[in-house]
Amino acid sequence: MSQHYEPDEFDEIAAQGGPVGVHRAPRPWWSRVLPPLLAFLIAGAIAFAIATVLWNRDVAGPAEPTAEPTITVTPSSEPSVTASPVPTATSQEPVPSPTPTPTETEEPEPVILYDSQVHVRNGARIQGLAGEQQETLADAGYTNIEANNIDPSLIPDGANVVAYDGDRLADTAQDIADTLGIEAVDGSGTPGGAEIEVLLASEPDA
Repeated sequence: MSQHYEPDEFDEIAAQGGPVGVHRAPRPWWSRVLPPLLAFLIAGAIAFAIATVLWNRDVAGPAEPTAEPTITVTPSSEPSVTASPVPTATSQEPVPSPTPTPTETEEPEPVILYDSQVHVRNGARIQGLAGEQQETLADAGYTNIEANNIDPSLIPDGANVVAYDGDRLADTAQDIADTLGIEAVDGSGTPGGAEIEVLLASEPDA
């Protein structure tokens, strides 16, 4: 005896016609493309939304203070006034140059040789005249003195004179003449060969 069942979906498909069996009806092509396309579009929209939110958050942050421009005012320099030099009146008259003052030349100190060989020679024929002059020179500091006589004819010009031989004895001969009061001094040499000779033709005015 056959059993009765309620009609199901398979009975409905069989009523529509077509192949009968375990095979399903073919699906349209867009049904296979639409799900992944929708998933891609949804994922892109979500990513775009997240990026937009993050971007707006960065932009909406606290605004940095804007530096105000600094204006520097340089004071204008005042024009400097340079005074022109006042011309000085130049005298046309020549200025006399100062006359140089002559300087006095100091004469060197005389060199007195008290140990020089000195002969006092008496040609006046006055007894003891040569000895007296010898003592006067000894008192003045002379140490090498000799007294003797001389022929009056050997005395130049017949006048008292102090003769010497050599320039180094000039100061000494002059000092002897001053000490004895004799004016004439002769440096051409001595008649007796001594370094200095006092030739007495008369008594000196010492």
